Amino acid sequence: MPADSVPPLVIEPPVVQVAIDVLTIDAALRIGEAACQAGADWLEAGTPLITFEGVRAIGALAQAFPGKPVLADFKMMDGVAKYVLETARQGGRIATICSVASDASLRAAVAAGRECGVRIISDLYAAPDGPRRAREVIALGVDSAYIHYGADQRNEDPHHDPLLFLNECRGLGAPIGVGTFSVEDGVRAVQGGADIVVIGVPLIQASDPAAELREYVVRAREAWHARQP
Repeated sequence: MPADSVPPLVIEPPVVQVAIDVLTIDAALRIGEAACQAGADWLEAGTPLITFEGVRAIGALAQAFPGKPVLADFKMMDGVAKYVLETARQGGRIATICSVASDASLRAAVAAGRECGVRIISDLYAAPDGPRRAREVIALGVDSAYIHYGADQRNEDPHHDPLLFLNECRGLGAPIGVGTFSVEDGVRAVQGGADIVVIGVPLIQASDPAAELREYVVRAREAWHARQP
């Protein structure tokens, strides 16, 4: 691990992650402030933000909110090591790779993450067999796997349950995350076994996102504590 890197992040459930899927750094910093006021645990530099503003968006969030781990949602597919290493250089602590990437890319991401202290999360979006691929990517060494019902899928079928195959992903030896769209989704995900819950749109678009996110954080944590033996 490079001398200037920090120790790998310890993932301590329950984790509430706010997906900052906006297009400008200025807007991202406003959402980041609201997320911090709400008590969120992780800030996500969303795929749209990184695409439109570049990797400097990761650094902007990390510098503005040094107490919050920043996740770089690259959704990597190939040539992945450079993205993981740049995440660390920008001050990010976590990076995502698509589960439909090759096993070679997953191994490369894990190796780069170990080199620079970045946790690797595999996004199960579009995996033909989500539970099976979750087991496989965890065996390949990723630190967590996320169940993700995507934006285009939701636009086409808003009534589909975003928790998808959560029940089949318990006890796999790594924290399981779920992308959600509402407070109720977040509560159900935690009740159903999720260790990490992710919320972005539509709550970050609310007139008072801090209040909306605060309710999400409070109720997700209540569900976690109720779940404990």
